[in-house]
Amino acid sequence: MERLTAGRMESQRLLAPILLELSPAQRDALRQHAGTLERVGIEIEEFGGDSVRLSALPALLDPGECEAAVRALADDLEGLAGGAGGAGVADVDVALRKIAATMACHAAVKANYPLTLDKMRYILEELRRTAYSSVCPHGRPVVLRLTRREIEKNFQRI
Repeated sequence: MERLTAGRMESQRLLAPILLELSPAQRDALRQHAGTLERVGIEIEEFGGDSVRLSALPALLDPGECEAAVRALADDLEGLAGGAGGAGVADVDVALRKIAATMACHAAVKANYPLTLDKMRYILEELRRTAYSSVCPHGRPVVLRLTRREIEKNFQRI
């Protein structure tokens, strides 16, 4: 969100655009929010039939995650007021927050992903600087506080 409020996010053009088949509702949701998607670095256009062509993505998003991320974005944006046809500032803000949350989840380090000690330190430092560091953008906890009593109980010491 910090990067988005400062302006456009860094985008990377794809050498070979990706074609995705989406439902009519998903295509409509992406079309309605095309301007907001461009602001976050996603360039998508209709390609005929049920297909859309993805030609650029945010630099922070792993290209291997792009198809799943675009599908999740389409589902998240479905039902929100459109970004073009008279949407208010609040509607754009809600769409932007949904897009940022979905992209953050798809760009996040996943379970069993090998990390160096330096990368672990960097992630923890960034987490400390984040405004909502105890939950992910969708509200799930990323940090838990356990009391000594809870730990002892789990190890059957009490």
